[in-house]
Amino acid sequence: MRRWIALLVTLSSISGCSSLPTPAHTTHPSQAFVEVPYPPPAALVEVVTKRPDSESVWIDGNWVWRGRYYVWRRGGWLHAPEGARYADWQAYLAPDGRLLFASGAWYDAEQRALETPRVLRVARTPPNQTTLETEVAR
Repeated sequence: MRRWIALLVTLSSISGCSSLPTPAHTTHPSQAFVEVPYPPPAALVEVVTKRPDSESVWIDGNWVWRGRYYVWRRGGWLHAPEGARYADWQAYLAPDGRLLFASGAWYDAEQRALETPRVLRVARTPPNQTTLETEVAR
């Protein structure tokens, strides 16, 4: 039994050794949050593709709120805008009971929203799943 535990600890530490290069992170400004009636589903599985160049950073896919439902936006490799920081999607319950959500987004130093850079190499979908860019969760 101890050997199995040691093997699991070793395997978990090996898998944690390689990390993807990611952009500098920040938090969303309060105005980025919108009220939603329900939380997003669990993230979809994506396969990391080959890094296109040494300047690329990886962004995970995330759900985007489209007014009545969530749509999956695939992750991938891209070039971070100069001086920009990335805020991962976030959902939280406000003290007044409302559910608030913000999709992953880029911000400048003054927390102004920036356009999402063009993805150089999109994440792949595992062969046992169908995941369209416009997949909807209702």
